[in-house]
Amino acid sequence: MAMTKNWSPELEGLRGAASLWVFLGHIALLVNCKIPIIAVPKLGVDLFILLSGYLMAKNYIERQEKEPWNRWQTIRTFWLRRYFRIAPLYYVMLIVALLVGHYLGDMRQIIAEAFPSTATATLRYSDHSFLNLLTHVFFVFGDLPKYAYNTALPDWSIALEMQFYLLFPFIMLLTRRWGFARTLLAMMLVALLGRYLLPGLYTAFPMPSMILIKLHVFIAGMLMAEAVRQRRIMFLGLALLAPVVSALMNIRMDAPQVIVEALLILGMTGVLWRWQRPSLLSRLFSIPRAWLSSRILTWLGDVSYSVYLLHLLLVIPIVALLLQHFHLATYTSGTRYLITVGLCFPVVYLLSTGLHRYIELRGIAFGKRVVQNSSVKKKVLAQP
Repeated sequence: MAMTKNWSPELEGLRGAASLWVFLGHIALLVNCKIPIIAVPKLGVDLFILLSGYLMAKNYIERQEKEPWNRWQTIRTFWLRRYFRIAPLYYVMLIVALLVGHYLGDMRQIIAEAFPSTATATLRYSDHSFLNLLTHVFFVFGDLPKYAYNTALPDWSIALEMQFYLLFPFIMLLTRRWGFARTLLAMMLVALLGRYLLPGLYTAFPMPSMILIKLHVFIAGMLMAEAVRQRRIMFLGLALLAPVVSALMNIRMDAPQVIVEALLILGMTGVLWRWQRPSLLSRLFSIPRAWLSSRILTWLGDVSYSVYLLHLLLVIPIVALLLQHFHLATYTSGTRYLITVGLCFPVVYLLSTGLHRYIELRGIAFGKRVVQNSSVKKKVLAQP
């Protein structure tokens, strides 16, 4: 993978760790194995959100000389880059999920009969209605409670990410006018106040797919980027307000999960921090930094988006078939977890590598050509 200016390989490793967390967490939930922390895949999604805020702020600031924030072309280029990063593979996986939706619903019902605590509304897997398809094609389903969690894909977070993309350029323009810290803190406060002024809106969503529910986590990632860039602890302190907001919002986040969210912010910042002198902290963080920069973790990062979209389409039927034909439920929770991980990991990651290479990367490359052609046409039209 080509590295951009000031790229930290640890970022790819963190992305790989986040996708692995979601993958392992969903297996733990499906086989009813209550592993602390691991069995909470939504924390892995929070790590993705922190990374998203961090990378967007970092890249936007680094490109501001070549791509001024106040130009429409900059905003349009940003949206095109992000759209082609997400959309091509998503559309392919959405079609697959809808085509096999009935089958996945049946498989999910088998799992629910073996482990009643895992039950979910399986009819959402096979909603082939025009409105369900339309809202997913245009990525607006995250703002509509009825459609926000209405396929076999864990795509509620994709809709959330698209909302971040839409809003982000305007957040950056506001930071130039009002200041970085002041703007982001104000937005955190708005999201928190909305929880109390419009409580029904925040609780209407089966998953936190509406931007106000997770905006503070995204903003924490932006603050972490500025902390690392300027080497200022103040921004890290402000980022740590995000877990406080999570606690005050009290939307499916208990105290241990809030603590883990704070540790993610501290740990991620420590790994990415540009340590100037040897110290106890620098030596401490050198261990996870080396691990996250390893070849296997960076590979996991490369295929992370493909893994995220694909894994449930394979894990659900594998678990159901193990229950039907190999009596998986009769084993101890730890044994059935290890068996399922052992079977699913090679299949999911092998197929994800193919998806990454033949669909995801080609979609990104096509997006780059669209951006370049658009820029060339703009220059030609600007000539006298």
